[in-house]
Amino acid sequence: MRLILLLACVAFATTMSAAGQTGGKKDGAVCALKVSGMACSKCSSTVEKAATKLDGVTAASVSQPKGVADITYDPAKTSPEAIAKALQKKTGFKVEVPR
Repeated sequence: MRLILLLACVAFATTMSAAGQTGGKKDGAVCALKVSGMACSKCSSTVEKAATKLDGVTAASVSQPKGVADITYDPAKTSPEAIAKALQKKTGFKVEVPR
């Protein structure tokens, strides 16, 4: 019985380790951009999808009620200013880097 429990624990730990390597937090810098004009969840989804398609952006999470887009990006490939400018052009929403 102990052997079965031990094997189950090892299998679980291996699964969790593998999941952490592929589905965990993305590496890079994070910036919070102010997004104005979003009226619904579809708007935030549009901004999120546009952000993740930008070169150098590895993850995006957008909150319509807060008007904030949290962007994870590679600083060697892009900057918050470049991301804001590209998102504004692609989505039509006003996107700013908070000062």
